[in-house]
Amino acid sequence: MLPFEFPVAENDIRIRRIRSPRYVDYEAGNAILNRLAWLYNHPKAVRPPCSLIYGDTNNGKTALAYKFVRDFSPREDSPEYGKRPVVYVHAPPFADLNGFYDAILRSVKAPYRSTARPQAKWDQLLQLLGAVGTRVLILDEVNNLLIGKVDQRSMVLNSLKSLSNELKIPVVAMGTQDAVRVFQTDQQLGNRFEPIGIPRWALSKDYAVFIARYVQRLELKQESNFRSKELVGRIHSMSEGLTGETCKLLALAAEMAVHTEREIIDLGTLDQVPWVMPSERRRMAR
Repeated sequence: MLPFEFPVAENDIRIRRIRSPRYVDYEAGNAILNRLAWLYNHPKAVRPPCSLIYGDTNNGKTALAYKFVRDFSPREDSPEYGKRPVVYVHAPPFADLNGFYDAILRSVKAPYRSTARPQAKWDQLLQLLGAVGTRVLILDEVNNLLIGKVDQRSMVLNSLKSLSNELKIPVVAMGTQDAVRVFQTDQQLGNRFEPIGIPRWALSKDYAVFIARYVQRLELKQESNFRSKELVGRIHSMSEGLTGETCKLLALAAEMAVHTEREIIDLGTLDQVPWVMPSERRRMAR
């Protein structure tokens, strides 16, 4: 168990910093961010380009979306503050047109009546997204649309396409491999949304460099030896090469290193971290 029962007040701020989200550059992630920036800077068009970004669960998709939103949102001292050039939306838990419209309206913090007719919400969306200067709409977890009635799925997908056409802006869909199946159900959507996969990490020097750079930002007092193939291999095995799992594991290990006052991540630290491998978690959830 993590020894959280030891109250070390001077370390509280460090632990909070360790738990805070952070982004460390890596090739696959930067390729996605570059694609999103290209879409953002694309001029309005009758048939704007769109993308479908897919990958395994907890492989960094949502973290990349959040970073993109942060990077392209106007700061408080900007005359554009209050605009929403990038709107991030989490798809409803199942295919539902009203739920889809509600999710977008909540994202832009717009008042709305959940009982309003879909057409009224549609008109409100077009007006609002135009008014706040939206240039890219991101819909995450689109694989959820596989759950529910086929006619509702078709209506949501058609509305997604129509939003892009009406506003003349790119739409980015994100999800698991199942998201590809969603868009394969409609040939026009399949042609419009260019699929881009985010691969798992291979056990490689690049992975070791990523780990080292990530841990450097966790501000441990001792330097960990990520030149050790055994240590890097253990981290890769425990995380199964998933970016989000790697980051979560390293943060837990860093907490353990602080609480035990060892201030280093090594095989001994990893042995103390309470951890269930991602594939095992999925099996347990069935």
